[in-house]
Amino acid sequence: MRGFREVSVLAIDNESVNIKRLSLRWIALWTLIAGVSLPVIGQLESVTLTGLFEMTVTTTSSDFVDLSDTSLNLVLGLGDVTMQLDTSLTDTFFDTLTLSATGPLGSISWSSALRFNPSTAEFVSWQSGASFTLLSLAIANTTNVLQPQTESYTQWSISGGFEDTNVQTTIKMGVCPFEFWEANACATWVWFDCNANLSICAKFDCEVGFRDFTTSMSDLVLFDEFGILGKLGMTITYGLDEKAISPSLKLEPSWFFCSNLELLAEFDVSSLPISVDSLGIYGFRGECEISDCITFSFADSLDEAKNSAVTGKAEYFERFTIAGCLPSCCASPGAFEINAYFERSPGPSNTLFGLGLVTASFDIQLFKSFSFGFEASLPTVAGGGDWELAWTFRVLW
Repeated sequence: MRGFREVSVLAIDNESVNIKRLSLRWIALWTLIAGVSLPVIGQLESVTLTGLFEMTVTTTSSDFVDLSDTSLNLVLGLGDVTMQLDTSLTDTFFDTLTLSATGPLGSISWSSALRFNPSTAEFVSWQSGASFTLLSLAIANTTNVLQPQTESYTQWSISGGFEDTNVQTTIKMGVCPFEFWEANACATWVWFDCNANLSICAKFDCEVGFRDFTTSMSDLVLFDEFGILGKLGMTITYGLDEKAISPSLKLEPSWFFCSNLELLAEFDVSSLPISVDSLGIYGFRGECEISDCITFSFADSLDEAKNSAVTGKAEYFERFTIAGCLPSCCASPGAFEINAYFERSPGPSNTLFGLGLVTASFDIQLFKSFSFGFEASLPTVAGGGDWELAWTFRVLW
């Protein structure tokens, strides 16, 4: 039995090696085809060939070096028709290949994309789309054939406008079997007297029929005093058995370098009638312009259950961010971002001010055909996860 197990493990290892070799051969083949075809195709009129090769290498506290993601993108333009090939490898396994094309067919714009897994020769999905204009209405269809087929669907959308109102209707239906899944109808317009944006939207599905009705308003000017512009936003959702009201107050002071401040609040509708006492502020956030290309932003959650909605991470109630531009080659903008996340006191990290996580990233174009990106995630909390560093290399042509 021991000998049998050793042979089985050896067979599995050999199979993994063969799959990796096959994956790398596929990538080498496509790269060779692109390199040979480029000088030939470049001599033809109305023909373009562009591409992107991207590779990400990660380092964590548990894995020193890991080739986590590799992708190759080739785009061939033939007049008004564009054909594209996208491949990706995860941990050196060639797991995704997508062939797509877009172009006009008379007055109709069409697109088609086929995706499958080359390592197992398995079909993943086929998506086709078409859009056209009829009587000032924009009509579009998307059909997505998936595996299993019971998840396949087709979706129609019709949108148009009259005067200052835009209307859009979407209907989604299952293909196998052919049945109604869901639909929604929405309208948006501007209330010019108060310069506010308004919208209404009704949603339906095959399970309960009517699902909900949502009305929303944004940028309603409440006051403009002492150099501070106050704007109110509100979303009201009427469901089958509940009503949710989510207001927000945005302050834009003209005399302060933080010109975008926002209070986050909601009404407690469990007790009626609704009054000022029903309004609860659960957080605030803002963005301040330090210089022409550097900004400082912050977010604070006053309710533990709202951390994710305010700071973007459920474990931390406060976030500080510095973001800006970096010198970069060839008119391509470079950028960096540093985030610091803090725990609510008393926190388990016992660090200065409750600092629990620091993330950083930057992206720059070094040469015309080469760019480089970096991301880091450094938790300071014991048990807060592994630290991770990721380097991304891109070759463009």
